[in-house]
Amino acid sequence: MHRGDGGRHLTPPRALGAEGITYDIGFTPGGRSSRPVFDVDAVRREIRVIADDLHCDAVRITGGAPEALARLAELPARLDAVLADTAAAVRERFRGKVTYAAGTWEQIDWAPFDIVSVDAYGDAGDAFRQGVRDYLRHGKPLAATEFGCCTYRGAAERGGMGWDIVDYEADPPRLDGDYTRDEDEQARYLREMLAVFDEEGVDTAFWFTFAGYEFPHHTDPRFDLDMASYGVCKLMPDGSLAPKRSFHAMAKAYR
Repeated sequence: MHRGDGGRHLTPPRALGAEGITYDIGFTPGGRSSRPVFDVDAVRREIRVIADDLHCDAVRITGGAPEALARLAELPARLDAVLADTAAAVRERFRGKVTYAAGTWEQIDWAPFDIVSVDAYGDAGDAFRQGVRDYLRHGKPLAATEFGCCTYRGAAERGGMGWDIVDYEADPPRLDGDYTRDEDEQARYLREMLAVFDEEGVDTAFWFTFAGYEFPHHTDPRFDLDMASYGVCKLMPDGSLAPKRSFHAMAKAYR
């Protein structure tokens, strides 16, 4: 597998075991749905695009009620016991491999799980690489259950908080400042992180996400909510999806 990075090509010592993307079926953070319109036929079409055009061989489905997970955060001392019980219950009904998508701040007992998983937002520097190696010491396959950046200059540095640039108090919602749209930054970040994952021995990686359905693109930069989106597709004013440069970068890398 070859990763393009500017004018040079990186040939990592191994390929990822699975190359994937996150697909949102709807969260309701702050009472706002991340998937205001959910159409089954559209989902089928988009999953086909993910398989055929992006060449992904894994999809992480996210959605549900975040308040159910916030209750776990109130019980950090009992989290490992809760996860062990949950894993045992899942195994009674599911014969596949089981994991838990952890945050980088969580100290998880990985014994009940087959795969070590973490939402891996960050840069491609030495500290990030060392963090990856620390997870590998558990002796189990490592999955980056989320990685990605938004679509404006400087978004890569903000990692998992890159989305926090929207003023929802305004009517209609708008960006909370002046930002420069930069699809190249998103594509470049994707290539750099895939190279790191390959070089450090990450087994599976899921880009976050296919599309930010609550972040429509607009020609006016102050109303271009797609800048706050991690999606490789942008939601157009007519409701259709259009590929960004990160879409083409992913298709090339995963092919």
